[in-house]
This record gives sequence, C-alpha cells and structure tokens, in this order.
Amino acid sequence: MFCLNSRFLGRALVLGAAVSVAACGIPKEQYDKDLADLNATLSKKAADDLGAAKAACDQNLADRDAAYATSKADAARKAADEAATLKKALDECTNKGGDSAKKYAACTLERDDAKQKLQRVESSINKVRDALSAMSAAGKLQVKVQGGFLVIALQGDILFDSGKSDLKADAKPVLLELASVLKALPDRLFQVAGHTDNAGAEDLNWNLSMQRALTVVRFLIKDGGVDGKNLSAGGYAMYKPIADNGSDDGKKSNRRVEFLLIPNLSEILTLK
Repeated sequence: MFCLNSRFLGRALVLGAAVSVAACGIPKEQYDKDLADLNATLSKKAADDLGAAKAACDQNLADRDAAYATSKADAARKAADEAATLKKALDECTNKGGDSAKKYAACTLERDDAKQKLQRVESSINKVRDALSAMSAAGKLQVKVQGGFLVIALQGDILFDSGKSDLKADAKPVLLELASVLKALPDRLFQVAGHTDNAGAEDLNWNLSMQRALTVVRFLIKDGGVDGKNLSAGGYAMYKPIADNGSDDGKKSNRRVEFLLIPNLSEILTLK
C-alpha cells in the first residue's frame, strides 16, 4: 500500500508543478478548482489500484488454501488406499494359510515348550551325574542312561553274598557315600531295583530281587539319613538282563542293584 501511494504522490507533485507553471494569468478560482479535480482523480485511481491489489492478494490466498486442502485430501485418500491394499494382501495371505498356518503356529509353540521341558530334564540328569562323578571315577558304581532312565548301577556281588539279601560289611561304606550324594539332591526321586541272574526258581528270584532292593532302601533311610519319600523299591528277578546268562561273567553282571532316577512329571507334563 505504501508503494502505491508514494508513486501516485510523486505524479501529483509533478502535475501540480506543471499546473502551477501553466496557471500564470489564470484566475485563482479556476486554478484551485482544477487542482482539486486533479487530486480527486489521483486519489480515486490510487484507491482503485489498491483495491485491485487487495483483491488479487485475497484471490492468491484463496487459491493457495484451496490447493492445500486438495493436496491434503489427496494425501489422505492415497494413505487410505494404501492401507486398504495392504489389509487386502494380509487377508489373502491369512486365508491362503488357513488351518495349516494355525496348525503350524500351534506346533511351533508346542515344540518350544517341549524343548524347554527337555532342557529341564537334561539339567536334572546332569546334576545327578556330576554329583556321582567322584564315585564313578573310583569304580564304586557305574552311571549310565538306559531305557530312558539315568541308572546308577552297583554290582550285586559287592553288596550281597550269592543267594542272600543281607548286606556285606564292605557294602555299607559305599552305600553311606552314595547316601550323602542322594541327600544333596532332595528334589530327586529314585527307585532301588534288584536284579538276579537266571539261576534258580523264578519265585525265588522274584523274592530275592525284591528283598535286596528293600534291604538297600532300609539302610539308606535308617543309616544313611536319606528321606524315605525320595526312595522306592522294585524287584525285576531275571527279566532285565544286561549281559548273557550263558557265562559266569554275564551272570555276575546281571546280579546287580540299580538306582533309577525317576523323572519329575511336573517337568514333563502339564495336566489340565
């Protein structure tokens, strides 16, 4: 606005000077009237030019706002279209997978759960194995995995005389040492299992294997201080040989007492 007024003011001064020069010999009344008409004309033109400039500026602002609104609407529409396209693609992918995808996801969860349970079982087995490492290294017992169980095996001839179920005197220090290990594992359950060779009557072997297992359990509880709730007894007679009964050495190997680490079902199963 200032630029427009300054321009027209300059023009007015120039014209005024010209009129003043030309006014020599013209009546003052005529001169004043002509000057007033000229100023009125210039003021009207300045006002018209200013109005036109303002109108143009307002139109520019309106055009800019309209363009911005259109751009914003286009961006929103484009985003909505892209979201719809993505959702459609995901829906198609899910539909194609169907039950197979759901089964795969469930299987993955079950697999991970099974791996965690297996790790817990392996951890408990390794804990027992490590605790018995010194006795195993000294040849007092044998630690092995057999039939899915961790087995601690002691030769029957070390513990008992042939056909007897009374502990030998030399067997007691070994069992006391084993008892100290078992007491250090209060969260583990063990079954003491008696085994015989195939010599003699079946009934006698059943009774002998069971009596030997009970003798060991009673000693571990009474003399070794092992908690009775962590022990059980079982007799297998001649039905679980680990060697050929056709030789004396084979029969000697089969006459044995074993400690089976009983898996903790809470580490394996979750019953609902």
